[in-house]
Amino acid sequence: MEAIDTINPIHRISVEQFHRMIDAGVLAEDDRIELIDGEMRDMPPIGPPHCGATDTLNMILAARLVGRAVVRIQGALVLDEATEVYPDLQVLRAREDRYFNAHPTGDDALLVIEVADSSLAIDLGTKLQKYARAGIRRYWIVDVKNRVVHDYRDVDRFGRRYRQLHSVSDGGLSVILAGVEIEVDVGGLFPV
Repeated sequence: MEAIDTINPIHRISVEQFHRMIDAGVLAEDDRIELIDGEMRDMPPIGPPHCGATDTLNMILAARLVGRAVVRIQGALVLDEATEVYPDLQVLRAREDRYFNAHPTGDDALLVIEVADSSLAIDLGTKLQKYARAGIRRYWIVDVKNRVVHDYRDVDRFGRRYRQLHSVSDGGLSVILAGVEIEVDVGGLFPV
């Protein structure tokens, strides 16, 4: 059971309040902040290996999913009323409004990818649990330092976990998204 600090309580905000802060200019557009469980958290800076892996995955996924799904880089994903995160990549089900009217939720996400250079602890901890609870079907963590992709599948949203984990450091990693089978050469994500 979580202890409640009654002397120094934390004031948490909702996604709606977070957006009002953005609209009011309290947060600048280039501020890298996520809202997790009502707490605003700074996101770590993005280095070249992170960008390279993200760009490579984007090129692979977008080329194969044109017209079938939306491939989004670092866009908002609402997981619950107090959590809005910005995964490095998301593959979203196609929606008629193309997400013009509202940010995607966990039910919209076919695959979420976090590229972890300095964020591995939060991606394996807090975010893993939040993504499972939101029902994200597949969750990949691209671990840049260890040159491995962790593929979480078979979500148990009530247990806040995934029942299967496949870690791949060499060879191909396959996924079927929007009826299209895609194979990613894991070694190709980490050039020498």
